[in-house]
Parts: sequence; C-alpha cells; structure tokens
Amino acid sequence: MSEEVLGLDQAYSVKTPDDNRRLYAQWAATYETSFVNAQQYRYPKAIAEVFNDVVGPVKRVLDIGTGTGLTGMYLSRLRPELVIDGMDISPEMLAQARGKKRNDGSVVYRAVYERDLTQHVPNENSPYEALFSSGTFTHGHLGPECLRNLLPLLVDKGWFVVGVNNEHFESKGFSAELDSLVNQKLIQSPEIICIDVYESGSLHFGDQARVIITRAINSIQ
Repeated sequence: MSEEVLGLDQAYSVKTPDDNRRLYAQWAATYETSFVNAQQYRYPKAIAEVFNDVVGPVKRVLDIGTGTGLTGMYLSRLRPELVIDGMDISPEMLAQARGKKRNDGSVVYRAVYERDLTQHVPNENSPYEALFSSGTFTHGHLGPECLRNLLPLLVDKGWFVVGVNNEHFESKGFSAELDSLVNQKLIQSPEIICIDVYESGSLHFGDQARVIITRAINSIQ
C-alpha cells in the first residue's frame, strides 16, 4: 500500500498493536502532509487548548499516543515552561516527534518512549503531574479498558485530559468504564466536553471527540 492512499479508512481498520505498528511505519513520514494538513485536522491543537484552559500550574506532563508530536508542539507554545515526555507504539512516529521544536528552537519533547498502551505501561520516571492524549482513543486503537493502564503514570490528583472519538466513546462503553473507575475511587468524577476534530472547511467537519477531564486518585505511590 502506498503512503499516498493512507488515511482514515486504514487507521480505523487496524485491529491489533502490530497492525498499528505496521500502519504508522508506512505513514509516519507523510502523516502531517497527507492527512493533517490535507484534511484540516485540528484535534491536536484542540486538545492542547483544552489542556491549557482547564489544567492548573504543572511542570512535568506526558503525551499519550504522541504520534508525530503535534499536540505537544501546540501545547509548548501555550505553556513554554512545561517539560513534556511522549509515549507511542510506533518508533517511526516518535522519530518524527523528536524533531518538533518549540518557539525558542529547543526540542518539544525531553524524552519519548515506545510503549504498547494496551498493556501495563512501564514508566522509568517519577509519576507525572498531568497527561493528555489526542487521536489515540479511536476506532481500531485504544478502548476504554486502556484508561486504567494510564492512571499509575500520574501523581495523586494528577490531571487526565484524554480525547475520545465520539462514535468510539458510545460504541465501546466509555461511560460505563468511567463510572467503574469513579466507583473504585481511582479517578474523580469526570467532566466531559465536546470538541471539533476538523476545521470548518474540511470535508470531515462535524466529526467530534469527547474530552475526558478528570484527576487520578493515587494515594499510594
């Protein structure tokens, strides 16, 4: 399959972590030109804006499903003081993220880590004060069962700002999983807001994501 024809159909059709690795190995070099720019995809920018609006003063944050690093890049412009690390299943996408620069010319990401987020997620650093994610909880990628894999990555009361494709949220039962996490006292009761995934001029305008905003309850670390 050539890189030029890769797009939403291929991204939504993957089934396994290995499928994801194969897709993004092919797509990484042209992802921003052939998809983000061509389709007027604003999801990474929207998540950065939500994070900036709702999250109080923090220093060390983690980008879940980093991709080519657009969300971190946008967030670094809004919060230049942040130390940002990234995690993604695709080494090729992470290679693109390593090249992202802040307004002052320094790199966006202090470090990036290749991780399968469907499993226990190793973290060689101290727990983070916040994490964010755009485009990772969607068709063919991460489901609601993966939310709890992320919570140990956060300090107690650490911020959790995670976008979920709207249809995926409904069809996979994210509400039930969030209720379960609240009942188990693993997270605070979440706020959920809707955002546009594409700019108004895009053929896909009208597609939305729900952003889960909550805080982890990790009393023992």
